[in-house]
Amino acid sequence: MKNIFRILCILLVACFTLTAFAACGDKEDESVTSSEEQKVETSEDEGGFRLEKKDFGDVTIKVLTDKTNDFLACEIAPLELNTEPVNDAAYDRATLISQEYGITIEQVHAENQSKVIETAREMITTNTDEYQIYCAAVYYLAILSVEDMFVDLANITQNDYIDLKQPYWDQAIVNDLSLLGSTYFATGDALVTDDEATWAIFYNKDIADNNHLAEAYDATTLYQIVSRGDWTLDMMHEMAKTATNVTGGTMEFSVDTDDTWGLAAQCYDSYAFTVGADQSITRIENDVPVITIGEEANINAYDKVFTILTDKQCTGIAEIDGRAAGSSDVYGDQITLFANGHALFMPYRVAAASMQQMREADIRYGILPMPKLDDKQDDYSSTITVYWCSALAIPASNVEKFDATCYAMEALAYYGQETLTPEYYERTLKYKRFPDDDEAAESLDLIFKNKSYDIGAVFNFGSMLSFYTDILLSGSNSHASTLEAKQSSYQSAIDSFVEMLRAE
Repeated sequence: MKNIFRILCILLVACFTLTAFAACGDKEDESVTSSEEQKVETSEDEGGFRLEKKDFGDVTIKVLTDKTNDFLACEIAPLELNTEPVNDAAYDRATLISQEYGITIEQVHAENQSKVIETAREMITTNTDEYQIYCAAVYYLAILSVEDMFVDLANITQNDYIDLKQPYWDQAIVNDLSLLGSTYFATGDALVTDDEATWAIFYNKDIADNNHLAEAYDATTLYQIVSRGDWTLDMMHEMAKTATNVTGGTMEFSVDTDDTWGLAAQCYDSYAFTVGADQSITRIENDVPVITIGEEANINAYDKVFTILTDKQCTGIAEIDGRAAGSSDVYGDQITLFANGHALFMPYRVAAASMQQMREADIRYGILPMPKLDDKQDDYSSTITVYWCSALAIPASNVEKFDATCYAMEALAYYGQETLTPEYYERTLKYKRFPDDDEAAESLDLIFKNKSYDIGAVFNFGSMLSFYTDILLSGSNSHASTLEAKQSSYQSAIDSFVEMLRAE
């Protein structure tokens, strides 16, 4: 059945020959042959892949990635089929690109993301064309962008193969992270780990039901509250306080706890909740970043976030309370604590749903967008974790295989839209990770609909990403004095990057 599903998905991809189906096995040969005419007609009607078909003569494009999680290890070009939908969709896509365009995409795994950047810096500075594409989290790619080591994808003159305005490229990252018309890395349907890195709130349905949390707000489920547009920080805080249950003298943030936390959080939430409140570290004005953390709206939003995260009566922080409990893996223990049924809410990246603890959890859980500041806020707002949101970049050292590389990147994104994204988002995330939960599917649509990127967080100008977390860790809401001490270093880093761009 999996082979049949895969073939049907690939039939949607326009205008490629019968050999592209070799990766799907020998089954259904007859239906593939009889559909050949229909595929060509569909391609002409729908437009198909926008680029003129070319044969690059079996050139190999090597992509250096991390291998930290399953999706990152397989989302570009896995070595074999293994019946996992995302793996197999990526395998079929790579096979199609090889057979149709003579481009073999080889995915090479570094030890970790830091090693990807270390290798990239070494290769690019020595003008070594070992890898034609680097795939890593935007935080790490931004480091090399500031060092002027990547190709500006928005201003390529050698060819017109990459078009970042196409819908299969994430328009949020293009709009939010472009400066002076320059874009040094991109993501979208070529990958799935960018979606996996999106921040959301997991919640324990049993704890919510047992405490009648939805009923207190004239709703039957928390999803209904979200759908009405009423999900706010104050509401989340009240629910967290209601659900908290202390079994001993003090709350314990550990995998062995018998306590129930209202909110099992981590320091990054000080930033993620603030973005959920429709604020950011910077915004783009006149094509350059402007620091916003000193604005009144930002200060007011963070005041509320700080109050919630420092409420020790209901909130546990992984890096603070987890370490105090002796944890050596605070983020893993945060997930395990929630999966064991000892927290109502857990803000985390969507990837948590694919982690072993959650897949083996004996609890009913759902997923919600980050809460609004208040009921005056128009839309929910989601961010990503800059440490895990993957993107693609072309090194400046890529000369000999440059045309094939650009063509391959566009093909990865286009065919990813046709096969990879549906397999990940519709089949795996919505209906495998949240089975029999139509409301979760609707909630996920809301989460991804309003995802944004903050250039100040991604490029971390003057270490500004740690602004909120440093305040949280200090235990005192020293917003004004912290900004006063650090604003000049933030601005200096922004000015240096803008100056580099203008000099090009």
